[in-house]
Amino acid sequence: MTHVQSNQEIIELLKSEKDIIKKARLVEILRHENEMALLEIAKILSKHPTYVSHLIRLLRLPQLVVDGYYSEQITPTHLMLLSRLQTENQMIEAYEEILRKSLTVGQTELLIRQLKFDVATDDLRLNPKEIVKMSKILTDDLEARVKILQSRVRTKIVIEKRGNTGKTSAFIKEVFQKLRPGEKGKTIEILD
Repeated sequence: MTHVQSNQEIIELLKSEKDIIKKARLVEILRHENEMALLEIAKILSKHPTYVSHLIRLLRLPQLVVDGYYSEQITPTHLMLLSRLQTENQMIEAYEEILRKSLTVGQTELLIRQLKFDVATDDLRLNPKEIVKMSKILTDDLEARVKILQSRVRTKIVIEKRGNTGKTSAFIKEVFQKLRPGEKGKTIEILD
């Protein structure tokens, strides 16, 4: 690359570039030096904006990991996964584990999840149909909208009840008592 290039020249290079690290550097130039919006870059690449964000994140990878990519010890997908980690030490630790155990992309994804969230994946998730059924039962029982979400590392139950504050306050207390049956009649101490 010459020192001064027009946006159009950089865009053409970006479209034709096969090397994912070089592609990330070109995105960085367009984004920061040429002040091009992430959405605009995504449109140019015909990709989702999150892909462009992931590309930019590759520039945080330690040189050791990048060298592994260039020596064809890991794939571009491995790079994308490794870049999800927060610290350089985690990235190097995961990279060394990938090499030591010849981890596939799927196995690497599990390793990254474990390092990032400190949760080992056990694949004991509920069947999605079972979750839907539970949501419907709770929706009927509570007369409220209930949404249950489960990923490999967390679960979220959202209960939405519409009404004035009198009704919703009573509802909150009712749900609390159902979740903590031993708390019935006790007052909640509020510390300021």
